[in-house]
Amino acid sequence: MEAITRLEEGPEFGGEGGWQRKVSKAVWRGTTWFSSVTSPGMRAKLVQTTKDKPWADVEALDWDGKGKSARNGLKIEDFCRYKYVIHTEGVTYSGRFQYLQQCASVVLTPPIQWVQHTTHLVRPLFSSDLNLTPRWEPSERVKKAWPVRYGPEEANIVFVAPDWSDLGAVVEWLEQHPDLAEGIARRQRELFVGGGYFSPAAEACYWRALMNGWAKVARVEGSGLEDMEGTPFELWAMTNGE
Repeated sequence: MEAITRLEEGPEFGGEGGWQRKVSKAVWRGTTWFSSVTSPGMRAKLVQTTKDKPWADVEALDWDGKGKSARNGLKIEDFCRYKYVIHTEGVTYSGRFQYLQQCASVVLTPPIQWVQHTTHLVRPLFSSDLNLTPRWEPSERVKKAWPVRYGPEEANIVFVAPDWSDLGAVVEWLEQHPDLAEGIARRQRELFVGGGYFSPAAEACYWRALMNGWAKVARVEGSGLEDMEGTPFELWAMTNGE
């Protein structure tokens, strides 16, 4: 988080004109086989759709022989150097997503399926509402999951077609409307970073609420734990549970 803040608020991208200095491409790195069971070919289709496109910097990770590092990997803060960052879910939720949400960049993603603790704060602009060509129609399942849709003046993320068919058209539209694109990007960072949702304090509050909730439903009678002395959460957190 600190590395992203230094990048976004530093001399390169901070202040007036910072958005214009970002790379005008959509960026992604990842493994093509780590796709959701509901969309098994999503990642491979992304690589195929963006191949040799001037508006994309998309590559499948090229792992070394031991599989511990990738030759073409990017540091998480370097994704924020791009105006548009592509988000892909996998077999489970994406641990990268919370870092992309800290960028003052436009996140482009198919409608989110995995619920995280900040998912309810996402305000999606559906690309299908922009009347682009090609145009996709959200399924009934997607409409049920995301019943509220936002205009470009309110949104903080863009939902694109699940098969990426309109990804290029979306990037072109955003390039043609730089003020709206920058607004979407800024609203994202202002909410998730400015609102403190990924701060150490927020994480501590999350764990405290989780444990308090567990304590209300846990039953220890007859387990032999009744007379054990407890440890305050703050002490447990500071000592890493030791």
